Amino acid sequence: MICLVTEPEIPTHRTKSELALRVLRERIRSGQLEVGYRLQVDELAAELGMSPTPIREALRLLQADRLVHYEPHRGVVVARHSPERLSDVYAMRMALEPLATRLAIERMTDDQRGELQTIHESFLAAGRAGRGKRMAQLNSAWHLAIYEAAGSDMLRDFTARLWDVFPWRTNWAVEQRSPDSMREHSEVMAAVLAGDAQAGADAMLAHIQAGSASEQPELGEPRT
Repeated sequence: MICLVTEPEIPTHRTKSELALRVLRERIRSGQLEVGYRLQVDELAAELGMSPTPIREALRLLQADRLVHYEPHRGVVVARHSPERLSDVYAMRMALEPLATRLAIERMTDDQRGELQTIHESFLAAGRAGRGKRMAQLNSAWHLAIYEAAGSDMLRDFTARLWDVFPWRTNWAVEQRSPDSMREHSEVMAAVLAGDAQAGADAMLAHIQAGSASEQPELGEPRT
């Protein structure tokens, strides 16, 4: 099951560094922390109610994912993704996510299909209400629910990794992307409900390609 939460809570089985990583990754991914924002260890430690040590560990992991970087005289700041990195992530998503969608449609249970439909309906409602942040949360939950339903731990882990490093704030900032995404999600859902694995894979590929095309100014010219 995909848990839909609006604010991170402290699960008893997680370490403080894992909690800090989860909170900061979500804030960067949603755009709450913008490119160039300075991440100050002491302030974050006070806000999250922990010592500086787990904050530093979380920042180290975010730096390994290239979501933050160190700047002289400023410290750790939210990084801007290069066009090459964005292009690479999109290429991998186009390869993996249609496959995951095909497998999910072939393998998902009735409960998983119902959960996916519930998330989708909430996503559409958030879109109609103009709740961009909520749309972003539900978008993530919807995609990850599909990949969970594929029944492949390796494929799920690979796709989840791509979602961890992708700067989703760029996608949701693109004008008209939200209504387009609502329509594209609905096309995938139609295939899910019809049990048409090929149509679902095709619709997911078209969805990712449309996201890539909408960000061409961010991505820059294709590499040769």
